[in-house]
Amino acid sequence: MEQTLREERLQALTVAYTEKNQLQNKSWVVAALMATAGTFTEIFSTTMYLSLLPLVYLVFDLPFRLEKRKILARYLSSDQVTNQSLLWLGIQFVLYGSLYTVILETKEMSIWKIALWMLIVLVPVYYVTDWLFKKIARSGDPDFVSDKEIYANVKEVEE
Repeated sequence: MEQTLREERLQALTVAYTEKNQLQNKSWVVAALMATAGTFTEIFSTTMYLSLLPLVYLVFDLPFRLEKRKILARYLSSDQVTNQSLLWLGIQFVLYGSLYTVILETKEMSIWKIALWMLIVLVPVYYVTDWLFKKIARSGDPDFVSDKEIYANVKEVEE
């Protein structure tokens, strides 16, 4: 049976994620060791440390994002690829800005109150931005494959 373009794209993105995730896993081990050793907490305040974690993730996710962009370029026009990439980047800034705002506004509170405010503010912001990204991306790309679908396919392949 012949693969559809969507299935072909999902397969290519799954392979790219699996390959790039190996690099990310190794890098996270180093970051985890440094955090465990207390290196960051001695250098930075807790607020600064918490605000750097998403940036560290984005840096480690960059190889997959660049590979994803190359794969999408095979299926979409360069304008569509650029629009999807810029939209994803803009949403990351919104999420990071929301996290940073919550951290700054709650820095004097207990860890439980900080966690509660993160849940109250960040969970709805995440779901709204995720929905918005998918809606806009699907409007110009009927074969759009979301990151969640890629991660689910990776788990399925690994089993």
